[in-house]
Amino acid sequence: MWIWLGSSLFLLCLIIVLLLLSHIKLQFFAKKSNKNDIVTVDVTLLFGLISLHYKIPEIELKNLQDGLIIRGENSNNLNEGQTANHEQAINKHKIEQWADDFREMLKATLGLRSWMKATLKHIKVAQLEWSTNIALSNAAHTATLTGFAWALKSTLIGFLSYHISLQQRPKLFVVPKFGIPPLFVSQLKCTARIRLGYAFYASFVLVFRVLRENKGLRKWFKLLSKAKSAKSSDR
Repeated sequence: MWIWLGSSLFLLCLIIVLLLLSHIKLQFFAKKSNKNDIVTVDVTLLFGLISLHYKIPEIELKNLQDGLIIRGENSNNLNEGQTANHEQAINKHKIEQWADDFREMLKATLGLRSWMKATLKHIKVAQLEWSTNIALSNAAHTATLTGFAWALKSTLIGFLSYHISLQQRPKLFVVPKFGIPPLFVSQLKCTARIRLGYAFYASFVLVFRVLRENKGLRKWFKLLSKAKSAKSSDR
């Protein structure tokens, strides 16, 4: 009996260790081809036992005041055949609201910035490919926009590499097209992962930092309630 019990405990501990050493894998894909847009996000964990899929098939720019209208759908393998659709507006008011919420998070959490930096350092990017094809009616304007695109990509990738770990050199392409109708096609592929065990650890550290801050837990509940109300009003 003791041998059977010991073997069961050993097997259970081995399974837990293997699960903690497994990765949360995120795959991001975005493509813009003139007025056609598509964004997909796939998250898998526990060796693929759980998978989440998020898709944005349409991004509509209304005007400068109304901003962007994003229509998306999400699904998972736990509720197969069930897809949730939603629509969200991103405008100046929404961005200001997010900025205010982030400032409230900083006040509600002890050392939130340092926690974010430490957590981001454990994210490993295994693949990052970003290609762009550009064509304008004027060749000089095409060349200028190509240079601007290179500068923008280099700046963003440099900022990204400072905060997270890039396991492979990013593949960046900007291809100018001459003598054809105006064209803009940009495609981004990214694969990143973080160990499940560290994700649990980072979550515990975050909760501990919130509890150490004066009225931190109450402030977080207030923020979550506010976000839930805003989400309900967007529907």
